[in-house]
Amino acid sequence: MSYVSTSAVAPIQVLSDQLRLLLRSADSPFQMSAMVIDVPPGGFVPPHKHAAEEEGYFVLDGALSLTIADQTRTLAAGDFGHVPPGTVHAYANPGPAPVRFLAWTVGGPIDQFFEAMSQRVRQMPRDAPAMAEITARFGVQMVGAPA
Repeated sequence: MSYVSTSAVAPIQVLSDQLRLLLRSADSPFQMSAMVIDVPPGGFVPPHKHAAEEEGYFVLDGALSLTIADQTRTLAAGDFGHVPPGTVHAYANPGPAPVRFLAWTVGGPIDQFFEAMSQRVRQMPRDAPAMAEITARFGVQMVGAPA
């Protein structure tokens, strides 16, 4: 059991987004990770899927365009989206204001994936080989162009 103040957690940069890792998979019996994610205007994560983790997205501020399988919805503050393992998904902030959401995963070390990405993937396409190695190591499969 633990309590965390979000403001006390140092952010890490993963592509366009800033993440604050609130719970790490190693501290959970079912490998749950929890994080607050800030997405700037124009920020996105391209279509991908996870071999192990299921994910939940709960929007705190702004409007997040979330694609799950073949459906895209705009989630506003207070809205929730669930992504089962192995399901293609993507998100984007197409609006003029930042988006903040709470995300959590269960079933794998996605927090370790994000830390590896933040350390080795800083500029695309230059860091594409590092990103390919990291995604393969953590069971993340990129499956298309950005949403």
